[in-house]
Amino acid sequence: MEKKYLVIKKVIALYLLTAVMAVSITACGRGKVSEIPGHGFWVDSDIAGTVKAEDNIRLQDDFAAAANKDFLVSTVFDPDKGAMGPFYDTQAFIYSRYREAIHDENISDENINVLRKYEELVLDWDSRNALGLEPLRAYIDDICNISDIDEFTAYQGSLTRNPFNIGLYMSAVVQGQIKLVDKSILTLKKPSYSMGESSYYVSFDANALEKKEKVYETVDYFLTRLAFDKEEIKEILEANFRLETFLARHECESKFSEYEATEEAQCDREGLKEYCKGYPLLDILDSRGFGECKSFYVDYPYVGALNSIYNDAHLKELKAFLIVQTIAASQYLLDREAYDKVLEIGLSRKEEGAHVIYPEDDELFASSLKLAGLIPAMDTVYLKKYYSDGSKIKMVSDFIDGLIVSYRKMINEEEWLTDESRAKAIEKLDNMIIHVVKPDNMADYSGADIKSYSEGGNLLDAAAAGNIVLNKYIAKISAVSDLDRSYWDIYDTDCSTTEVNCFYMPSKNCFYILAGWTTLAEYIYGEDFTFEEFAGCVGTVAGHEISHGFDANGSLYDLYGRQYDDDGNKADWMSSEDRSRLDERANVLANYFSLIRPIPGQTRVIGSAVSDEAIADMGGLKAVLYMVKDMPDFNYDKFFRAYAALWAELTTKENDLNLMEYDEHPLNYLRINVNLQQFDEFIDTYNIQPGDGMYLEPKRRVNVW
Repeated sequence: MEKKYLVIKKVIALYLLTAVMAVSITACGRGKVSEIPGHGFWVDSDIAGTVKAEDNIRLQDDFAAAANKDFLVSTVFDPDKGAMGPFYDTQAFIYSRYREAIHDENISDENINVLRKYEELVLDWDSRNALGLEPLRAYIDDICNISDIDEFTAYQGSLTRNPFNIGLYMSAVVQGQIKLVDKSILTLKKPSYSMGESSYYVSFDANALEKKEKVYETVDYFLTRLAFDKEEIKEILEANFRLETFLARHECESKFSEYEATEEAQCDREGLKEYCKGYPLLDILDSRGFGECKSFYVDYPYVGALNSIYNDAHLKELKAFLIVQTIAASQYLLDREAYDKVLEIGLSRKEEGAHVIYPEDDELFASSLKLAGLIPAMDTVYLKKYYSDGSKIKMVSDFIDGLIVSYRKMINEEEWLTDESRAKAIEKLDNMIIHVVKPDNMADYSGADIKSYSEGGNLLDAAAAGNIVLNKYIAKISAVSDLDRSYWDIYDTDCSTTEVNCFYMPSKNCFYILAGWTTLAEYIYGEDFTFEEFAGCVGTVAGHEISHGFDANGSLYDLYGRQYDDDGNKADWMSSEDRSRLDERANVLANYFSLIRPIPGQTRVIGSAVSDEAIADMGGLKAVLYMVKDMPDFNYDKFFRAYAALWAELTTKENDLNLMEYDEHPLNYLRINVNLQQFDEFIDTYNIQPGDGMYLEPKRRVNVW
């Protein structure tokens, strides 16, 4: 599933003063104003210990640090967590609600018995320890007993023998075709390599070496406990590595041209059979229930190469691959010794003082649900307990309706848009699909064959049973050729509503406001949160997601989420002149961010990398401010503080450096300070003057939308 625009970041950033940024400005007398954002006053308040109780920080100079000071000073930072803040606390709160929901006697749902049994299997370490690795032994023995390539094919195609969907090329997800977005296609997936990234098998650097060492240590541990001798283990590891290297080096999908992705990679059953060159992929898929599926998205050079190794001469490598993949799928579902060992092996070899962090029961249960494919069942029960009366959903929906009205005004007032592009933008806005909290269907796992310990069951087999239900459902919907792009399927585990997140999908022109995100305001402020607090925590992010439909990437898709029209032509609705103006404005914002050097002696912010997300942030803020400007009693101070609280976080400098290199979102303190200083309402609320850290002269302000 395409999930390009994630709002949530796992960590945030540090911004310390440097000599080049220093200016002769004090709280009592303002001197020459620096061109650097913040004029030398900003610090990254999110770094643990940066803000202290005795610090006198003015809202007018550093709003992020001043508004969040109580949280920053009173929170005791736990280095083991890496980052702390409302996102993580809210997610932990939701995980605690999981177990509360499944034990609510007032809820009637067929999934509850399955989830209760699964919870017992997860949390009863005594029973898990008594079984040891015996549940895994049954799966490994089955693989070892495969005698020829035909039986290897039968194994891949069997739901009961291969419940975790392990194979050289397997089913993944049903989604819309690239050109015909209302027609379905089954996307096939390559395996999750034991070392992770396929690039590690192509360019073998220090990181790849560390990954390989960890894989070897993990497999050696499990197979040793299963009484394999050292020579057998060595042969399995080397054989698996040979096969994975072959697979990784034949991947081509990421290098597809536009023509290849839209014309050649999409094929029917006959086309897939031709691409396979004898590899029995259709036999495997049909055995798993995909016999009625008619359309496939395939890495055709990759699948074409499989036949060259798919024979009895390479059976050793193929079986070794299954063994390693099965260990990876089951490693967290066995006894405590194995669980602890996997966590220990996973520690960084480079980070001094790294140590194992054990999850609490709520998190352990939640993570195990994901391994078992049971999240749809949990989401169903959760929604019945906490969203049954519809009042929370209506509150969010009504707010978003107001945002859409505001956004229409914003588009109509944009002077840089031509009339033609403006009309297309309005058309896209009016056709935007909005998913709020609740998917369009409920899950049914009543058929999952999960047995308690007293019934002779175990956790690994229970996880297998959950995955079988999920795999059967995917096979069932693959037979339906027509696709309703507006449909939110609860079985789509990439869109679990109990995650603290929301996101926009350009390929469907829709955005999702998940139940987890709506819980933020409730968690931070309690059940009696105000309209302003809700607007600051939830509303601005809803507006953020709307904005993604009109940024540099989202604007390449039309009102249906198409990149191509009915005639196969590009569906870019924005004129070339308007796109140039959009790019020009985005570049101005990117250049502003690029003036910031968050950590002394380190790189500056890469403005071009974060500008799309910054544009969406500012669009969301602007939409809410448009929406409330005629409300006479609207409390702007409470709203801006709520927005700051949303992004409050404590983290480490190391996390910040990693974010600056890899994350497309601005650092959190910049999402507060840079975004807010663009708006007159903010400047006026706090009487911010030239020379204040939060002041930005009007000519330098940039609101793309």
